[in-house]
Amino acid sequence: MKSNVRAAVAAMAIAHARGRSVSSVYDYKNSCHVNISANVSGNTINGYDYGSSCHFGGSFPGMYHYGTGKHIDLNITGGGKYSGYDYDTSSHFEVTVRGNNADIYDYGESAHFSYSA
Repeated sequence: MKSNVRAAVAAMAIAHARGRSVSSVYDYKNSCHVNISANVSGNTINGYDYGSSCHFGGSFPGMYHYGTGKHIDLNITGGGKYSGYDYDTSSHFEVTVRGNNADIYDYGESAHFSYSA
């Protein structure tokens, strides 16, 4: 999964799990803040990635990333856990949200990535 898509997934999962908006995320792998927002209303997420100048979002599980022009499946599995599939890179991923933190395991990269809001 591309790093900007991974940050969008983290923002969506954190916003949904907390039930409130996210205004930025910190990417621990790249040691930087990502200027990204995600607003939640029920099972609908609307977000914007200011660095990539593109919208993302949708209704669970069918998300769309306008920067890649591809769908993202983001399934709620409960207890702050999500599973998904990125159609841009044809890769599965899992997300675990604890408080303001999201850990993503990207099967395409075979690696963990951590974010905080």
